Amino acid sequence: MARLPTVSLLLLLVIAWCSARPKTSRDWSKLSDKDWERIESEWETPEEKEEYEFKMPEKKGIDLEQVQKLMKKKGKKNQAKAQQLIQESQQSAGPTMMFATLDYPDCCDKKETETIASRWRSMLMSSGMDVTTYIIEDDQVLFSTQAGLHAAEIRDFVLKQPECVAVEWNSKREPGPAETPEWKAKDEVKKAEKKAREDAKKAEEAAVKAAEEKLKKKRRAAKRKRQAGSSKEEL
Repeated sequence: MARLPTVSLLLLLVIAWCSARPKTSRDWSKLSDKDWERIESEWETPEEKEEYEFKMPEKKGIDLEQVQKLMKKKGKKNQAKAQQLIQESQQSAGPTMMFATLDYPDCCDKKETETIASRWRSMLMSSGMDVTTYIIEDDQVLFSTQAGLHAAEIRDFVLKQPECVAVEWNSKREPGPAETPEWKAKDEVKKAEKKAREDAKKAEEAAVKAAEEKLKKKRRAAKRKRQAGSSKEEL
């Protein structure tokens, strides 16, 4: 059911109050600002209250102490983690997007992928994160959010889901639980089949192009022959 705006509800309350008994200008003047605020708060729906109170999340500063500890430790993983913390701290509050690859039994079906993505979105929304999902392939989901500061939390959430193979964000790919040896083997077969189809298409296009060139040469040769015959007849 569509909800009425607060102003409309307030108007209904005023009408009801007026119909109870005739009101004079003096009665109206008795309503103080607090009375009007109380009336408005009583008729304000939870959804409206949530909308009015919503504030964009504050940008978190970089944890310099944690970065320094990671930089002091040896190993590429620690260095990469430090770089990741720096990049995430610089993430703007504007829109951002990321891609997730999925795998599950009998994968992949667009409808099932859409069901999984919808479930993830509901869980994220219940945590106060504004996110929209789009199915771009049978096994790929695009996550879009207007609050870029939520991006790291969205990524971390998706990476914990059993159906997640990997998440790509900021030109970086991170593996999830579903990136198993079985999936990798299946993916290699999928890539090989795709390459074979592409090679076959290229070969077919090349053959068609070669045939067209051959036909053009024959036509040019026939044209020159006709022109030569016409010249001899004129002589």
